[in-house]
Formats: sequence, C-alpha cells, structure tokens
Amino acid sequence: MTVALVLAGPLSVTTTVGATPVAESQSISVTENVDVWERSPLTLRTTSEGPTTIVAPRTFINVEAAATGDLPLNKRTVTIHERNESINMSFESRVGAGTRALAGDEAQLLAVKFDKAPTTAGANASNISSASLEDVLTNNSDITSSELLDDAEGVGTIDEDGELQASYTPESGGAYGFVLVTVDEGDDGLSVSDGNVSVNGNVTVVGVEQAVVQDNASNVERTQNPVNPGDNVTLAVDTEMEDENATHAVLLVRQGELQRQSSTVTVSGELNESFSADQVTIENSFDAVSGVGTVGSNTGLGSFNLSENQLIPAIGVQGLFGTVVSEAESDADGDVIHASATIVSGDADANVTVQTLDSWPNGAYQYVHVAVGNETGTINSDTGTVAVSPGGGPDNGGSPGNGGGPPANGNGPNDTGDDEGDAE
Repeated sequence: MTVALVLAGPLSVTTTVGATPVAESQSISVTENVDVWERSPLTLRTTSEGPTTIVAPRTFINVEAAATGDLPLNKRTVTIHERNESINMSFESRVGAGTRALAGDEAQLLAVKFDKAPTTAGANASNISSASLEDVLTNNSDITSSELLDDAEGVGTIDEDGELQASYTPESGGAYGFVLVTVDEGDDGLSVSDGNVSVNGNVTVVGVEQAVVQDNASNVERTQNPVNPGDNVTLAVDTEMEDENATHAVLLVRQGELQRQSSTVTVSGELNESFSADQVTIENSFDAVSGVGTVGSNTGLGSFNLSENQLIPAIGVQGLFGTVVSEAESDADGDVIHASATIVSGDADANVTVQTLDSWPNGAYQYVHVAVGNETGTINSDTGTVAVSPGGGPDNGGSPGNGGGPPANGNGPNDTGDDEGDAE
C-alpha cells in the first residue's frame, strides 16, 4: 500500500513517506524485529556509473495523505553496472529525508540478488520480483544470494553528518537490491548463513536501493551513420550469449532532451489495506513522445510486458522504454521527446531496427541496447550515438548546441539537502 509499489522495484517498502527520523510514529513494523523508516526510499543511492548510462528526466513523488509536496527521487541517471566492478553507494540527507538524527548508529548493508531477469536500474515501476522487504527479511522471496556488509567491509557507524559510504562488488549479472539497516544498541542485527537472512535483536530499515548488473557488454554496430529523418536505424548486435535466444530492446532518443524533462508520481487517497494502483498517477512535463514504439507479440523486457503498462515514470531502463512504447505517436506536437523503441525476441545475435520520423530534427541520438537471455536471464548491453542528418549530410551529432552530446552534468542538479529543520 505504498509509493514503493511504483518506485522501489523488487524491494517494495510497504509504507508511506512521512516525517524525519525515526520515532515509532514515523516507522512501521514489517516483522517482529524489523521496522521501516517512512523515508527510507529516499536516502540510499548508487553513485557510480556503469558502462551503459543514460540521463533520465527528474522524477518527483507526492504523497497527498502525508502532505509531502513534490520530493525528488534523486535518480538522474539510468545505469547498468558491470559484474566484478564496485557499485558505490551513498547514504545521506536529501530533500525530504534528513538523516543527522541517525548519527552514531551502527549500520549494516544487506545485498541480495533476485533470481528473475532484471528489467530496470534504480527505483522504478518494475516486475522483476514480487518480493517485499518482509519477504526478503523472512527468506520468502525469489532470491539467488544474500550477502551482509558490516564493519569488516567498511560499513560501520553513520557519521556525525548522518552520512555513510558503502560499496558492493557483484560477481554476476542480475537484479540486485540493497537494504541499509541501523541496529539497536546491544543487538547483533542481521546475519546471513547459507544465503538465509536472520535478525538477532531489533533493526530499522533506513535506506533501500537497487541496481541492474550486466554479465557482458554487447557489441553493437550501426549499419549506417548518418541517417535521414524517416529512415530506419538498423543495429547489428553481437552478444556473449550462447545456445539461447534473447529479448532485444533498443531505445533511440535525441540527446539533450530527457534531462530537461520531469515526471511526478502522485499518490492520492488514504494509504490503508484497500490501497490500489488507481491511486497512483503520473504527470510528465512533456506533452508526448514523437516516435515509434514497436513491441513484438507477447514480448517484454524480462518478465514485464511493456505494451501493457501505460504512463509509467521515465526512471530506470524499463521506465524509459515503457514511456516511449506507451506514448510514441507519429503526429505528436507540443513539447515532445524525440524517441523510438523496439523490443523483439529472437537470436542472441541479431539485427534490430528502430524507426525514425520525417519530422525529427537533426542531431545526435543516443541508442541503448539491452539483451536479456530468455532462459538464463543473462544481460548484455551497449550504448552509442547515431547522427540524424537531413539530406544525408555530415555527422553533425556531437555538440550540445544541436541536441547532441551529453550534458555538462549528467547527474543533474544536486538534489541533496537537509530538511531536518522543516521536518521536526
């Protein structure tokens, strides 16, 4: 019954966004020994960028029953990380969630890997797993592995500013969830044995985050560059997968456009046992998507059929694909994002075609390719640019002035803030 049904992916924090920490009135109990702070979806964020990264619109959440106003989710980039490379995380005060009251508390970080094919990176509308925090902490969820990071791994006491830095190195690709807890004085907190999580004493969940990790990079070659507006863009894809088919998803979007937009997730009505998805609405700052969404029959990215999900927020890989697929139209006008997406199943090595429109402006367009093995859930991804140039002119797609090139600050404005004074 919560925001996290939309925003927390596999770690569904079944609570609302409330006031700053962590009195009994600002947390709920998910098991006999585990409480969840109401602002835990806001505090813990990955900070490292992986080999496949795209800047996303700013995303806000507004829980009307809690009178939160528009709180930033602090997720400006969509990233697919690399196995055997560190994923760095930061727990700190952010707009809507001051953390200084937790200074001096002992902390532990639980890292879990889910056994279903990942569809997203970061907080977003996801169907990777139905697991909630309660499921994770009572070993009832679809988890492949669990690992606990504490003092020995550099996760110890939250510092005097209410901050903590941590890192985790995944050994294989997949969908990962991270749960940061504080441990009551005198208690042992969490422990992991043979992949099972135990709680010895009392803990409070104060931060949740997730990440998608690839097993290998795909190798994507553009068969033509530049292209005329209205031409198809065909990408020759080679993956590291063997002996299985894969679902290929390719997003093509004009550079410089997404980061100028925003999405606001509003949760209305009472947050109680009768909460439903009808209480969640998404409002985008742009009017439409100028492009073409192509989805093969019964095809989804991972276990999620994008064609059945309308107007999901443009956060995470799946959110971006879902927004383009559900909103793309050929005659869009107003304030639009120029983007197309194709999702098809077939051979692991394949040619994947994305359509452009005659009305598209010239400039650099970023493509993002994600392949998910249909049997193993193995992930490969790649990203690059292709120039759209009327008349087949030279490749003019590299400068920010014509919509090309990455933004000067790919992470967007600094959303970090300490609002403890307002929340007290």
